[in-house]
This record gives sequence, structure tokens and C-alpha cells, in this order.
Amino acid sequence: MAVARWRVVTASTAGIFVESLDWTMYGLLAPYFAGQVFAGSDPVTQVLSAYLVFAVGFVARPVGSFVMGRITDSRGRRTGLMASVSLIALGSAVIALAPTHAVAGAWAGVVVVLARLLQGIAMGGEVATAATYVVEVAPTDRRHRYGAFAYSGDALGTLAGTIVLAVLLGVLGADGVREGGWRIAFGVTAACALLAVWIRSGVPESEVFEKARAAGADPIGPQLVKHAPRMALAFMLTIGSTMGVYFGSVYLPQFAAHTGRYTEAAATSLHTVALVTLLVAMIASGFLADRFGPIPVIRAGFTAAAVLVVPLMWGLSSGVLPYLVAAPIFTACVGLQLGVTPVAGARLFPVPIRAVGLGVPAGLAIALFGGTFLYIAEWLVKSDELGLVPVYAALGLTVSAVGSWLVSQRLMYPVDTLAGTRAGEPFLVDEKS
Repeated sequence: MAVARWRVVTASTAGIFVESLDWTMYGLLAPYFAGQVFAGSDPVTQVLSAYLVFAVGFVARPVGSFVMGRITDSRGRRTGLMASVSLIALGSAVIALAPTHAVAGAWAGVVVVLARLLQGIAMGGEVATAATYVVEVAPTDRRHRYGAFAYSGDALGTLAGTIVLAVLLGVLGADGVREGGWRIAFGVTAACALLAVWIRSGVPESEVFEKARAAGADPIGPQLVKHAPRMALAFMLTIGSTMGVYFGSVYLPQFAAHTGRYTEAAATSLHTVALVTLLVAMIASGFLADRFGPIPVIRAGFTAAAVLVVPLMWGLSSGVLPYLVAAPIFTACVGLQLGVTPVAGARLFPVPIRAVGLGVPAGLAIALFGGTFLYIAEWLVKSDELGLVPVYAALGLTVSAVGSWLVSQRLMYPVDTLAGTRAGEPFLVDEKS
């Protein structure tokens, strides 16, 4: 059984890794492929167009959260896990093979937009499905560390994307990446997604889901209405989490480059330390949550990130703090909550609506605040308001910090509660963590 559990962690991590790798890759490569795919002679306008498409991909995530969540809640956790990474692989392959603007005109951008929408649908359900699966199969006393290892795929994917870009820049140079080397990166993502499909094909279905399906579920509409306040909490928690991730793991090298104190290549190289710190903090958060409970850990992470992001980034901008101090401190704060929040969020909902209940508000928050972060940050920079970028991030993190103090242990459902099924009520006593 221990082997099967590690297979479960590996399968969950693989999908989250691929999701993070793909979206990180797009964010990092946008300045390089924008000139080939999007119209215009102004490089800044082309990059903004690429970031706008990045945001458009997130528009599909709330829809995908519901569609993929319903598949997961009705057809099974394993089916949802397989469907999401299959669509991600397809979308990445399409972008890798997309025509240039010189060849296809405006249709080049259309192809990329359609691929991003397809990936948005797939990724809308990835986090909630993986969280649901881990929650239901992990042993009670190790649930959060299992979840933290699984969600470390987010940091690993970002780190891998950074490494892929660094290798491409080292081998091909910036001009080589702009002239077509960026396609290699998306090809790597597609290959990794296919590997994730193979890994996930070998995991068993959740026994908790099987019991709930056998009991039969009540109509979804009344259940979602009943749990609307919990969905609002999941929305609040995701706002700062997604903004913190995209600022801390994706945009920080560009932010540092905009200060004029670092080149983007130098900042990208230094950023690996911040990403490793994020990974370590995420894994540590799982062990802390198993020891002290998830809520204190989540509160500490969000509160620290909200309080520190502005002074850290202003210190970086002014030269008072070096990159290797400011960036790792911020990513450590972000990682402290990121490793635990999805698993805790899944327990806000009973089995029959667990993937949809978490996925829809999380997908909506990611679409509104994560998908638009790079665009808004670049718009602020173009408006000569670089100092407002960390202020904007602080506002989102503050919302999540407030949300974390509104969540309490009494709101957490036992993992295999039958509430929302025709069997009626929970069949487990409540748990301590």
C-alpha cells in the first residue's frame, strides 16, 4: 500500500508539474515569440499582446473548472486526472507547431489563442482534481505532507521552465530563441504532458469516491447553493495565492530587470535560488501542517507575504536588498501557504462536489488575478509605475490573509463524508488536522 500511495503522489505531482511548466514557459517566452506570432512593429505592444493571450487562456479556466470538476465528481478522480493532462499535451503541441505571423497573418495569433483556451479548460480542473485525489487517498496523519509533495510540482515546473529557457539562451542565444528556438520549449512541455498521461494511467480510483458514487448523489445545484459561503472563502484564498505565485515565481526576474540593477539573464540565473526556496518551503509546510494543523500554517504564509512583499521589492528596487535576499524571502512566504492551501481547500466540501466546489472559485480567482498579473504588471511598468507592482500584489495577498483568518477547523469536512449523497451524513468522526 505504501508503494501505491507514492504512485498517487507521483501521479498528482506530474500533472501539477506539467501545468506549471506550461504556463511558466509561456510567461517566460512571451517576449521571445511575440514578434513572430503577433502583428505590430512595436516590441512592447507585441509583448503586451502575448501577455493578453496569456490572460485569455485563463478566461477558460472557470468554465474548465466546472466541466472538469463535474467529470471528476461524476466519472471519477482518475478520469479527471487523465483528461486534464491529455488536453494540456495537445495545447502545447499546437503552440509548438503554430505558424508565424509572416506565414499566416492574424491566424497565427488565433491558433495560439485557441490552444490557450483549450489548455485553460484542462487546467481549470487540474489543481482541484489533484487536491481532491490526494485528500482522499493519503493517510490522515500524513495528508498534508503528501499534498505538499504533490503541489511541489508547481515549483518544480517553474524551476524546470526557468532552466529550459536558460539552456536555450545559452545554446541558441536570445536571437536564436526569438527566431524559433521557443518552439523547442513548448515541445518539451508537450512531451512531459504525455509522460504524465502515462504515469496517471496506472493509478487506482479513490475508494472514497467509489463509496460516494454507490450511495448516489443529490442534485448539484442545491449543494452548490448551500456551500456558496465556503466557495467564497476558496475564492479569497486563491486570489493572493495565484498573485503571489505569478509574481514570485514568474515575474520577479523581469521586475528586477526593470529596476535597471540586473539584466534579465542575470536575474533569471539568480532566480533559481528563489525557486528552490519556494520548493523547500512548500514541502516543509506539509510537515508543519501535519504537526500543527493546516490553518496556522496557511495564516502564517499569507500574512507574512502580505506584510513583506512591498518592503522586500522596494528594497530590491533601491539596491538596499540584493536579489538573493529579497526574492527567496518572498517565495518562502508564498510557499508556506501554497503547499497546504489546496488540500485544506478541498476539505471545505463533501465528496460529491469536492472538485467542483473547490475548482470553480479557484479557477475564477486564477483567471481574474493570476492570468492578468503579468499584463497588469507590464502595463504598470509601461506607465512608469514600477513601484505599484508589489503594492498590487500586496492587495491580493491581504485578501487571502483575511480569508485565512475566516477559515476555521469546524468548517472542514471529514475526508470521506457522505454529506450531499443520498446516504445523507458523514460516516467518520471529525479529524484534528
